[in-house]
Amino acid sequence: MGWLFWIWYGIGAVLLLTVDVPKVLDFSNGLFLVFYALYALYLIHRAELYKGMSDQSVSSSTTPLWSRLILSGVIIWFGGMALEWIGVHSGWPFGEYEYTSLLGALIYGVPWTLGFAWIGVVAGGVLLSSSAKHASAHTSALSNKGSYLLVRACKVGVWIIVLDLVLDPVAHARGFWHWEQTGGFYGVPWSNFVAWFVVGGVLSMVLPRLILTVRILRHATFLYQGMLLLFGLLAWQADIGGSMIVALIGILLAEGNYRYDTRR
Repeated sequence: MGWLFWIWYGIGAVLLLTVDVPKVLDFSNGLFLVFYALYALYLIHRAELYKGMSDQSVSSSTTPLWSRLILSGVIIWFGGMALEWIGVHSGWPFGEYEYTSLLGALIYGVPWTLGFAWIGVVAGGVLLSSSAKHASAHTSALSNKGSYLLVRACKVGVWIIVLDLVLDPVAHARGFWHWEQTGGFYGVPWSNFVAWFVVGGVLSMVLPRLILTVRILRHATFLYQGMLLLFGLLAWQADIGGSMIVALIGILLAEGNYRYDTRR
């Protein structure tokens, strides 16, 4: 799954940063989000569930992991799409905005691929917020106090906000969606980032508790850094200096998180 995502990523990056994506290949924008979601779920599948612990985040611990991930993905897809539908038609909780068809066919005003974007963002945040094997004792202690999912949800929300501070202004500038008001962060209202933190954190709680190998954490970090790098370069190209700086900070934070966790 990884090679498919990175090949698609590389071709898309070259096109976006040079001649732009031809009209005939507009479908590739939405397909990129699908591959992003599938790759993030694949990395979770390669991780390990906690052993000998009750995990009520999705279903019983005897359920095969792929089945649990499919169920989690469906919940996140519908949860994300439901909030997007509400947001597009009411302006709450993200703010007043509307989508174009560049990301795929619209379902009641929202591209069908947006649900996969939510899966990728939330799953990616969960991976970065999970511990490597040798740090599992600390994570288990948190879990025993009933605080693990809440702590992880807050971490996921922070990773998502950093990503959105880069992604949203760039997507707005390139016409993937349009914000109706001015102000905020390059035209993106601050309420949007608060909503991403809350919604992303809540949706992350349907994913199982994980122990990562160092290799999986490395791949998850590369995935997050790759998204920041691409949209950071697009921000630089569009003269969105704030998002470019946030992208650099996010890349360094993700690398620091990896090095800290693997050296603990």
